[in-house]
Amino acid sequence: MHTARYETGLNGYRPFPVYAAPIPPPPPPLPPPSPARTGVAALVVLASLFLLSAGVFVTLFLVAGNDHESAVARFDERQNELTSVNDQVATAEAERQRAEERNKALKSDNADMTGCVEAMRHYLWDGLADAARTAAVREVFTKCQ
Repeated sequence: MHTARYETGLNGYRPFPVYAAPIPPPPPPLPPPSPARTGVAALVVLASLFLLSAGVFVTLFLVAGNDHESAVARFDERQNELTSVNDQVATAEAERQRAEERNKALKSDNADMTGCVEAMRHYLWDGLADAARTAAVREVFTKCQ
């Protein structure tokens, strides 16, 4: 008796026959784009780019406007500080001139009084006799008037 021998794999089952999948037909060629459609697409792209760049420039303009306003505000503040400092300098200069005039007057008075003080010191501290004392008193009266 003849026995049929079947090829089996390691698991004891016969492998399934491999069926070839049908190859799909190639897609039909695309029709060439129409010139009107290409022009519209180009216009849409250009309009989008224009709007995008316009948005960027408007944003930059607004930011620059805010920077300008803050710079003007800082400038006004600094100008007010400068005016205040200039007023303080003018006040200090006026006080310095008054002090110099007073010092000049005091030096003049001091120069005028030096002779009187020297005559008084001579009369009081030099231990003069009667005749010298009388002469010293006359000198004090003449220099201290």
